[in-house]
Amino acid sequence: MTVVEACLVVALVVLVGAIALPALSRNRQRRQAARCAQHLDTLSTACKEYAAANGRWPTSQDVLVPALLDAPLACPAGGTYSLGTPEGDPPTCSIPGHSL
Repeated sequence: MTVVEACLVVALVVLVGAIALPALSRNRQRRQAARCAQHLDTLSTACKEYAAANGRWPTSQDVLVPALLDAPLACPAGGTYSLGTPEGDPPTCSIPGHSL
């Protein structure tokens, strides 16, 4: 293999990497947002069940464990959850774009 051929191979590998990495990052962000939406849906259901059984809205996820949740839920991207309100506001995530 000559130096020119080796340079061409390295250039092709760099080009493929430059094309693939942004797509992989976007895919990871989409998966995290989808998983977060699942968590928010689970939180919404658990909060409604807790309110129906106890006559009041839960104050934190800790009161939902272990009766309604196996463990407190966390956003896969590192956001924090709020439980919503008894007036019908759904649970939310602190990361923009992560919603039900």
